[in-house]
Amino acid sequence: MSKISNLFQSGKIKSAFIPYFTLGDPNYDSSIQFGKTILDKGADILELGIPFSDPVADGPVIQRAVTRSLKNGFSFSELFRVTKEIHRHKPEVPLVYLTYFNPIYHCGIRAFLNSAKESGIVGLVIPDLPFDTKESEELFAELKKRDMDLVHLVTPASTKKRIQALSKTSSGFIYYVTSFGVTGERRELSVDLKEKIQSLRNLLKLPICAGFGISTPDQASEISQYADGVIIGSAVQRVIEENGSNQDLAVQKLGDYISSIRNVMK
Repeated sequence: MSKISNLFQSGKIKSAFIPYFTLGDPNYDSSIQFGKTILDKGADILELGIPFSDPVADGPVIQRAVTRSLKNGFSFSELFRVTKEIHRHKPEVPLVYLTYFNPIYHCGIRAFLNSAKESGIVGLVIPDLPFDTKESEELFAELKKRDMDLVHLVTPASTKKRIQALSKTSSGFIYYVTSFGVTGERRELSVDLKEKIQSLRNLLKLPICAGFGISTPDQASEISQYADGVIIGSAVQRVIEENGSNQDLAVQKLGDYISSIRNVMK
């Protein structure tokens, strides 16, 4: 059983808090401090973004973070080094990469997975990887050999037939996209979000974690009452964007924001 599955089945958490940030923004050493701070302030799972030049699922805040990161030069060795340092800080907390398929393919699937696993990664979220492809099946099989998870995204437009078929290559949890469009902070959430999450859980028999548009403690508190996890990315990244030039201040502001979410999800 994977580390993520163990977390959800342990009964220790009602709803997992899953923050995200992009590695390398504004630099890789700062990313280590940001990761450690997020873990210290109570993340149950941490999503680490691998920068990619065409992040089609991401909104402007994360796109800008990716651009800043890539200006530092893309380096698998740096990505894995930073990941390993974050993992060593709290090895009990599952780390997940959010990445597009191109970097994995470029590195080589097996080579990438071996290095990711060694660095502390226990799952992948890949927004541009269709579940019904040979690549998805191969990747799922290779991940399974390593007790790692492949987390698929489901949108409000996904049909019941497609969702059921998706279960063949899904594990860990399902990333439910709460709204149409790209990532980003939103004032209002879907009125039928609770019903959609419950229906999806019944179909797939996997934990359902909600993301896209969640940014405030009130939103996190509400969604945590019925979702198995709450994923927050753009709001976390905005704190880094606004304060990243001063690492000490960024760490302080980031810690305050993570704590504000953690406190309402207890």
